[in-house]
Order: sequence, then structure tokens, then C-alpha cells
Amino acid sequence: MKIQVNKEKDWKRTLDIEIEKERVDSEYEQVFKEIKIKSKIPGFRQGKAPMDLIKSRFKDVATEDVIRNLIPQAYKNALKEANLTPVSDPILKEIELKPGLPLKFKAEIEVLPQIDIKDYRGLAVTKKKFEVKDEDVEKNIKYLKEQNATLKPVERKAKEGDFILVDLEKFPAKNIKEEKAKDQQVFLGKQNLLPEFFDAFKNSQAGEQKEFEVFYPTDYRDKELAGKKVEYKVKIKEIKEKVFPEVDDIFAKSLGFSDYLDMRFRIKKDLERKAEQESLRDLKTQLIKKVIEKNSFEVPKSLLKDYLDSVVDDFKKSKEIVDEKKIRAQNEKVGKDRIRWIILLQEIAKKERVEVTSDDVKDWIKKFAQNYNLTQEKAKEILAKGKKLEDIKESILEDKVLDLLLRNAIIVEEEKIKRSNP
Repeated sequence: MKIQVNKEKDWKRTLDIEIEKERVDSEYEQVFKEIKIKSKIPGFRQGKAPMDLIKSRFKDVATEDVIRNLIPQAYKNALKEANLTPVSDPILKEIELKPGLPLKFKAEIEVLPQIDIKDYRGLAVTKKKFEVKDEDVEKNIKYLKEQNATLKPVERKAKEGDFILVDLEKFPAKNIKEEKAKDQQVFLGKQNLLPEFFDAFKNSQAGEQKEFEVFYPTDYRDKELAGKKVEYKVKIKEIKEKVFPEVDDIFAKSLGFSDYLDMRFRIKKDLERKAEQESLRDLKTQLIKKVIEKNSFEVPKSLLKDYLDSVVDDFKKSKEIVDEKKIRAQNEKVGKDRIRWIILLQEIAKKERVEVTSDDVKDWIKKFAQNYNLTQEKAKEILAKGKKLEDIKESILEDKVLDLLLRNAIIVEEEKIKRSNP
């Protein structure tokens, strides 16, 4: 077999492959024998027709079979001989085959570009210092108050911010089913209610009954209701207001703190820990960006397509209508850089002999189990079932490579900046 490898791009190769005449002739003979055994030709018993007649009548069928039988193995052997690992399926072109001649074809493939990784040590990055202020602590305490608020029935008219317990009835109309819902608790807010619902519930009182119409916008999420007018009947059963707990030692103890001061101290410490983590993530992002800038290369089209396909699929899971072209355009640069980084980190790991050990995986699973209150056996079972073990190894390798880059980076500390609260 003859093989010629043509390099069109760093990531693209065209293999010119020729299978010798003797191998082709041998395969033709075998194929014709199989056709003869199975063939039914008038005037002859099955399998007894003369070979000359078989070759004449089934020449095209035999050629298709020979191609189908020889090309896959020849392609596989060519990859091995050329020491190539494709990242895409081959595109077969210019297949030439006639009896008595060699079989020739071209196979276009994409491969990982060959990279001489450089300039990844001694990278200069800036460490942001996120300042945690008293107002950040107050925001967290306010959130805890919200989470621990109770609802208290009140004897007054409903106002914005209240919770209303209602029985709701939707009257039937064209293409709209009748529905009844009892004891529905509704938050009276302009952001979560259509204007007609908000106006009907506001200033209502317990025991009151109302009938009203709702005009649903054409882009309403429920397609059955979109663009339609629906009549409702509602009975107001109860009005409740949110009551917030007093922030004191008792409140702090109910949440597991020693007292109010302990709560503030531990909340601030937790915010400072998160700020440090945020700063570390930012450092790693800077390092990734700089490594890519210093080792940029053209990304294989098939890898980019696979990445963008997965992004589009994720959008389709959460939205009924998606603009695929727009999504692909918006995510193309991010996809290219992500693919570049994945390839580059593998090259750094290879050059620096960074490996993922079985102990690394065990430690990762142990932390995962602790975070989700699972036994290690159950954690392993869940991860194995979701086929996540390879993803875990890749994640550990990335962390190890980034730690290496951090240890060898030139880190300049920036002045403190206010930390944005999540």
C-alpha cells in the first residue's frame, strides 16, 4: 500500500492512498465467489452459474463491495503508518477502482495541531483585592431575614408585597379549557403578575369575589393562552403580610451562631473567603488568556462545530425557539479559545509531566461526597452512572496545570476594589 500525506493546514491532512493491484484482484475474486454462491440466475441452479457470467452481470455490485471491504482497513493502516490521530471522521474523495487496476482514494481528516508550547512560565498577572465592607455584611443579614420571614394573616385590604390565598376559576372559551384551582397562594407584585391580575387583587379583602378578564400578550410563555382574552372568577380567602424577625442574639442563635456579633464576624469571614476565591479565579482566567495569546493557533473546524452544537443543544433544552445562527456567532470566539486552552493545557501537562493519580481522583470524590452528604460508595456510583469520571480527571488535570502556572507567575497586587455581591 502506498501512502502520501499532504499537510494543508496545521490541523488538516489529506491522505493519498493506493491499494496494490494484487490485493484488489484478490478481493474481487473473493467477492465474486460470494456473489456466485448467493446468485439466482434463470437457467442455472443457485450457485452454479459460470464465473464469467457472474463477473459480467455483477461487475458494478462487486466493485461496490470491494470498495466497502478494502477502504476502511486501508484508511486505518494509513493512519497507523503516518502516526496520525484524527479528531474528525474522514471525508473520502476521488475513489478510483477498475478491475485489474489499483484502488486509489483520498481521505481528508482533521488532526490536533502540533504545538511547541512556549512562554507559559513567568507570566505577569494582576491580583484583584476585593474589599468586604459592612454594607456587604448587612446585605447578607437582610437576605437571612428574608429567608426566615413568616406570613401573618391580616384583616385589611391587600397591598403590594402581600401574599393572597385565592380560589381561582378559569371559564372555558374557544380552545381554552375550564380550570379550577383552590388555595393558590399568590404574591402581589407587579413583576410577577399580569396587570389585570395585579389590579384585581390589589385592595381586595378576604371573603370578596371578583370576575375579570385577562388579555394575554402574544409572546406569553403558555402558547395556549398567548394572544387570547380569558375570563376569570376569583374568591379572596386570606391576606397575609410578611413579618421579618428581629435581628438580635436570639435570631443569631436560631441560625446556629453564638450571638449577634458572632454572626456578623462569621458572615464577614465567609465573604472574605469568597472574595479570595473570586480573586483566584480571576488570576487563573488571566493566565489562560495570556497562554492562549502567546500560543495561538487555528482551531480544527470539527472541534468548533462540536462545541457550538453542544451550546445550541443546551439552549434548546430551556427554550422552545432559538436563533441557532445568532447563538453560534455569539459563542464562536469563546468556543475557539476554550478549545485552544484544552489543547494547550494538555501540552503543558505533557511537557511538565503533570499527571492525575488515583489518589487525586479519590480525594476529589471524597470532597464531592462530603459536599453532598453522601457516602463515598454512593458518590462513586452516581459519578460512574453519569459517566463523569473522565470529566473529573480532566478537571483535576486543569487545576494542576493552573496551579503550576500560578506558582511560576509574576503576581502584582492591585489596590482593593469593592466586591460585587451575588
